[in-house]
Amino acid sequence: MFHADIADVPVIRRLAAAEPCAWINPKRTDAETALEMLSVSRADVRDASARLSRFAPYIVKRFPETRMTGGLIESPLQEIPHLKEALGISGRLFAKLDSELPIAGSIKARGGIYEVLKYAEMLALKNGLLEEDDDYAILDSEKARVFFSNYTVQVGSTGNLGLSIGIMSASLGFFVTVHMSADARQWKKDLLREKGVDVV
Repeated sequence: MFHADIADVPVIRRLAAAEPCAWINPKRTDAETALEMLSVSRADVRDASARLSRFAPYIVKRFPETRMTGGLIESPLQEIPHLKEALGISGRLFAKLDSELPIAGSIKARGGIYEVLKYAEMLALKNGLLEEDDDYAILDSEKARVFFSNYTVQVGSTGNLGLSIGIMSASLGFFVTVHMSADARQWKKDLLREKGVDVV
């Protein structure tokens, strides 16, 4: 399909006219089939969960806003009774407020923070700074920050991913650069700079 043809697509015409519409992906598949096609396995998920649990003591020390969840990066649930009433459904209805995730306040916080933690763990284990059965709170030390300062983390992001990677990398002691476009929000740039991040 060429760009000239796009206006002839019925769903695009309805969108352009601000009419209600729905598009269902013709290549959709059931969950069981889709899950089998993923490159991420159940073992990968268990490994990631275990890593986040190992880092929880460090996270709770560095980010007190995670104390209620024991250092796990979780978003709150909020009951939304008005929507439940509007939908006419029984029971209780909740919204998961990922906009309220601690540390970086975005759904991208988990992924960005996880990648930094995985990299930090690999370096610390490889260089004898840490054993897997240690209390990872020991990474909240001058020795660890000096060690990590020998390594650089860089990311290109206009905002939320850069926030999460920048904040966690700086917390551990990495030299971190976040490349942001000119239209990135100034408050995000300012926050990163306050944390010691090089924003370019």
